[in-house]
Amino acid sequence: MTTSSPVGRPAKSTQRLSKPIILETALPIVQKQGADALSFRLLAEKLKATPMAVTYHTGNKRQLLADLVRLAFKDTLSDIADRSPTQKAHGILLAYCQRALLNANLLRVVLEDVSFMSEDLIRITDELQACTQQIDNGDADNVLLYLLIDYTHGFVFSATNSESNPLTIKDYLPGIEWILARAAGDADV
Repeated sequence: MTTSSPVGRPAKSTQRLSKPIILETALPIVQKQGADALSFRLLAEKLKATPMAVTYHTGNKRQLLADLVRLAFKDTLSDIADRSPTQKAHGILLAYCQRALLNANLLRVVLEDVSFMSEDLIRITDELQACTQQIDNGDADNVLLYLLIDYTHGFVFSATNSESNPLTIKDYLPGIEWILARAAGDADV
């Protein structure tokens, strides 16, 4: 015996569909399973709506991913206080790495296509660049900046490569502190 779905429109959801609700539902999917696992059909099932309704609120998948990147990295630097350039760089990198560890799959999206860079990600880079230029006598070629960014991304992808990976933010900090101390010509950060 086969069962068929009822003809006509699906029943209305009990919750009002909106872009923030969709993003709130989509973010954990991407965080845990990656951007390829995200589909309008999956979101519709979770939200008890139609894929068309989800698309109506979010646009295409590219727009949805861009909105998720914005959401995931929003206000990353909100708690960074003005301190010495070395301490500020340390704070920026710590805040960014913590957020990137949660959102490594979205970070992969950004690194595959930099047009997904959100305003907050650009601000993080700009603030870090201002610090590295002060730390490393101008850092004219941005060597220190790129070293810190590459180290951070490498750590994030290593730490999130599998669920059994034991790396934590505590494993990240000594490397950053070592790099910053050497660049500043100081043994203590």
